[in-house]
Amino acid sequence: MSKKKLPPGIRERAGKKHKKDGKVQTRWIIDTTYKGHKIWETYATPESAEANLHKITSLIDEGKYLDKKKECKKTFGDLKTEYLKWCEKIGQKDVRSKKQRAKVIEDIFKKDTQLSTITRAKVENFQADRLSSLSTKSGEVLKPATVNREMALLKHMFTKATEWEWISQSPAKGVKLKKENNRRLRYLTPEECKQLIEACPSQTMKQVVTLAIHTGMRRGEILNLKWDNVNLRDKFIELTGSDQKNGERSTIPLTATALETLRSIPRRLDSKYVFTGKTSDKPFYDLKRQFEKAVENAKLAGVTFHILRHTCASHLVMAGIDLVSVKEIMRHKSIDMTLRYSHLAPAHKKAAMAALEAALQPKEQNETEQSQTA
Repeated sequence: MSKKKLPPGIRERAGKKHKKDGKVQTRWIIDTTYKGHKIWETYATPESAEANLHKITSLIDEGKYLDKKKECKKTFGDLKTEYLKWCEKIGQKDVRSKKQRAKVIEDIFKKDTQLSTITRAKVENFQADRLSSLSTKSGEVLKPATVNREMALLKHMFTKATEWEWISQSPAKGVKLKKENNRRLRYLTPEECKQLIEACPSQTMKQVVTLAIHTGMRRGEILNLKWDNVNLRDKFIELTGSDQKNGERSTIPLTATALETLRSIPRRLDSKYVFTGKTSDKPFYDLKRQFEKAVENAKLAGVTFHILRHTCASHLVMAGIDLVSVKEIMRHKSIDMTLRYSHLAPAHKKAAMAALEAALQPKEQNETEQSQTA
């Protein structure tokens, strides 16, 4: 027996299997636009979907229909406020950066704009405008990576808005992030590292920068570093899943300089942090202002704190350390992240090919060449 043909505007969707009997729960969805009204509702049977579609279109014809999307009077400002509260409540990392990006987005969308009026076209226009905007710091056009971080935040904000039933569908759905430019990464030379450390305006800042260069730790990992994570005897730092971006437990070995730096820091009995803030229960936070001052004093244009991480990885590769070991030290999620530094190891590649050449030589020829060089 053939299925009854569904009227235009209604489609069938197979849902999840029922836990008890294993049967698939099918749903019928009204997904259409009628006289400017977007209609998106779910029903358990095709008959109820069809009946309600007729009812809704009749109400629209009579001017009596108020769709769910328009019933919600929430604004973009409301979404920003609630989203950031939610981030703090669940303990998301780097909420400070999210607040900065959310402020940039709000300034463009305007806080009093109703969510129901934001369309996909407006989201795409936001993305295009940001890709042609100039950075307030460097004066250069924003990089795709910067805009992608803003877009990722915006998309997640709209996702939460749908979960909270403020809107029926995310206007950012289907908007793709831009391909990022994977050009060679900027890193500091040993001379530039020394310049930067000497230019730091405080002893704490010198210690933070030194530790970043010698461990490759991220900014948030250093600022939130606790003495409980530091093992001076065995010369390593252990980070738990909640301490890191990748959410995994890992061990960071310490160089002699990093070890000396940590030993030089007085341990406060009233604080758990290695770098304590103005109050003992808070970590050091005045990094951005002091780091920018150090970069300015050292005359190192375009250097950001994250470049110190690139510096650590780059010098590991140039020292001949294999990429797998570099991946483990830097705690990269995948080897693809580490391969960005592979161009820095041409000498290492030449040595590897020389070893291959020797391995492929006939045994007699190898013995002759070795006796000649002896």
